[in-house]
Amino acid sequence: MAVLTGRIRTLLRLTSIQATWSYDRMQGVGLGYGAEPLLRGLFGGDGPRYREALGRATGFFNANPYLAPAAVGAEARAEADGIPGPQIERLRTALCGPLGSLGDRLFWTGLVPALASAAVAGVALGSGVWAVLVFVLVHNLVRGVLSIWLLELGWRHGVGIGGAISMSLLPRACTVLGRGAAFLGAAVLPIAGTWLLRGVGRRELVGVVALMIGLLVLRRLVGSRGSALMLTLAAAGCVILWHWGTA
Repeated sequence: MAVLTGRIRTLLRLTSIQATWSYDRMQGVGLGYGAEPLLRGLFGGDGPRYREALGRATGFFNANPYLAPAAVGAEARAEADGIPGPQIERLRTALCGPLGSLGDRLFWTGLVPALASAAVAGVALGSGVWAVLVFVLVHNLVRGVLSIWLLELGWRHGVGIGGAISMSLLPRACTVLGRGAAFLGAAVLPIAGTWLLRGVGRRELVGVVALMIGLLVLRRLVGSRGSALMLTLAAAGCVILWHWGTA
């Protein structure tokens, strides 16, 4: 079995996988840039094979960027095992959907909203900026550890990476984090609301309720023509007029 070298450089490069995002290859160029140290370690002495593998590594790829190390490790292993090029390209294509869906559930509907809710609760309860710093630290720590593990998992299993991920704790973690995010999001509402409404009189509360009802009515009237941006601007305009009228 070939020895994998260049892990640290690959992981560092993958933190900017979307810096070279394009419509025709999506994250492909960034993925190839991340995989290059691994491929150089595997085929640095074989120029044609190195260039061929690097060319494949920069092909189309689009998934959650945090789970991309799994695809890089699996592709490097497939190249080292001499898997035919078309099969490696099919592997990349097949990984896009599962890694995209799993990563979005794990981070965007799980870990990030859960940490954000906890940070808001922490600020409301008096921890100040420390809650935000813990949010950033935990998020990046989880991402870093997960990237290391996924790169090694992809290298160990190669073309069998899909089955390895499905048998891992990641699918279960998505479910647990999703439920945790929903619970924390609901729990933080009264905490944040109480904190934000400190010292607010009855007149201001009535104004907030009236604004919310007005926006709901506006959304009902405009239907699909009303975007989130339009409603946000309408709310901002109402708040400005309210403050101007009561100043």
